[in-house]
Amino acid sequence: MLLIFLIQTQNFIALQKLILLFILSANTLSFFAQDTLPVNYFRSPLDIPLYLSGSFGELRSNHFHSGIDIKTQGVEGHKIIAVADGYVSRIKVSPYGYGNALYIDHPNGYTSVYAHLQKYSGKIATEVKKYQYTNQTWEMDYYPPDTLLKVKKGQVIALSGNSGSSGGPHLHFEIRETESEHPINPLLLGFDVKDNIAPHIRKMAVYPLNNISFVNQKNTKEILSVVGSGGNYRLASTTPISAIGTIGIGIDVIDQLNGVSNKNGVYEVKLFVNDSLIYYSEMNKFSFDESRALNSLIDYEYYLKTKNRFQKSFVDPNNQLSIYRRRTNNGNILIEDGKNYLIKYEITDTYKNKSTLEFAISGNKAATSSNPVIKGTVDTLFSYSDSNYYENKMVRVAIPKNALYENLPFQFGEGKQLHSALTPTYQIHNDYTPLHLPITVGIKVGRISDEHRKKAVIVNIDANNRLYSKGGVWRNNYLETTSKTFGGFAVMLDTVPPIIKPVNIYPNKNMSNNSSVIFSISDNLSGIKTYNLYIDGKWVLLEFEPKKGVVYHDFDKLPSGEHSLKLEVTDGVGNVGLLEMPFVR
Repeated sequence: MLLIFLIQTQNFIALQKLILLFILSANTLSFFAQDTLPVNYFRSPLDIPLYLSGSFGELRSNHFHSGIDIKTQGVEGHKIIAVADGYVSRIKVSPYGYGNALYIDHPNGYTSVYAHLQKYSGKIATEVKKYQYTNQTWEMDYYPPDTLLKVKKGQVIALSGNSGSSGGPHLHFEIRETESEHPINPLLLGFDVKDNIAPHIRKMAVYPLNNISFVNQKNTKEILSVVGSGGNYRLASTTPISAIGTIGIGIDVIDQLNGVSNKNGVYEVKLFVNDSLIYYSEMNKFSFDESRALNSLIDYEYYLKTKNRFQKSFVDPNNQLSIYRRRTNNGNILIEDGKNYLIKYEITDTYKNKSTLEFAISGNKAATSSNPVIKGTVDTLFSYSDSNYYENKMVRVAIPKNALYENLPFQFGEGKQLHSALTPTYQIHNDYTPLHLPITVGIKVGRISDEHRKKAVIVNIDANNRLYSKGGVWRNNYLETTSKTFGGFAVMLDTVPPIIKPVNIYPNKNMSNNSSVIFSISDNLSGIKTYNLYIDGKWVLLEFEPKKGVVYHDFDKLPSGEHSLKLEVTDGVGNVGLLEMPFVR
């Protein structure tokens, strides 16, 4: 009897453990299945109506927009307000990008970001000025201790501005997961933004995806106009689309919100073939590491040539974007002879306003009849899954693993030598192939003096003949640099120092009626690297506005009397521009 009791007891305990494990598993699954976004946790960062000039995930140059751009009524100086309790975890000041930016960590595991600010407020402003003078730098990237700058929900933390790479007064606002730093879509969190307007579908494109695929008897993409409104769209032409082989489809679509004319991005793109969902992308969050893959999502060549974007509903083999929810056969569609295909797009914005576009494609072998594409000379075939290397007598190129989105028939050419260049222009493939990771370019240069070696830079020449200095480091007789684009590359010398021009001062001027001193600065090639102002031999804070090409110093507690100033500006290769001047205040 005792033995039977023990066996029964053990079975009962095992059953209890099994039931407990089931309950825990069910609860865990339920937890992860829930929508855990902190809806209505955050207040608005501004005390004015929220009208947006930019939406989350919007397609920008080389990146997705990581927040929302809130209009500030065309002016600077609106109070920026902490959206929840927390502490300032990062302060960044830069002449580019986000300009004056502030990061606040919140106890719920999220971080709010405020960018393009005019100035900081209260104790935050005091700590910024202290850091800048202690380190003798206006530019800063500072992570304060979590006990230093605590803030309360509703507290004024800054004033709105137009700093950095902003194109006009506004607040760039983000919510990020603190641990992963992944930005999430703020419009999913309950902010009061009005939108009952469906996305606007402008154009559609059909792409033959190999040499034996054709659309309307051509082996090149076919761009088709779209008409309609109010969420219902159709192709402008009533002529049926005929195709054969493997094709992909892309769409040119924008979204608009109530009360503004800005062209924003969409939230969801779904593509159906004969009622079967083959492609689905959703813009709720992403990683900054993957953001550059936007160039693989879009028709990159078409964008560079027209500044308009087709979002491809087919996926390159090495595009690792996390926005894809479904990509059956990577969105590729096989069109067979004699079969008909009903294609439907469903496009929605964050507020679930929806637009649809339906059209038919008929499989027709006769579509293969004409216009073969003449391929250029291929030097070698590069694999996206491997590291790749190209070298000749004068140039070497290293392409790291996963820098390419698909296998590349690599091409190399040599062009004319630009005026004042030390080398010919070497054409390293072409501008129209996007890169996910930087490549390394090395160019061999003939004998030059040690002084000229210090002044040499590699320049990138794009398809419009614009020059971009890439700097360079000498490795034996090769000058090397990294580049995030293919294109033309050459070596040039920069021996010209930066130019400094006084804007509101001249020698011995009485500056008592001026709150600041302003200078225009510029450089011919390698770019401005440092800028330092000294008054009476002491370093003072000098702010840089690249959009205006000026630096300025706000006078702060400067005693009356005669003073002297010295401004030093250096470029990327160490050329120094110098201006010294007496003044009175």
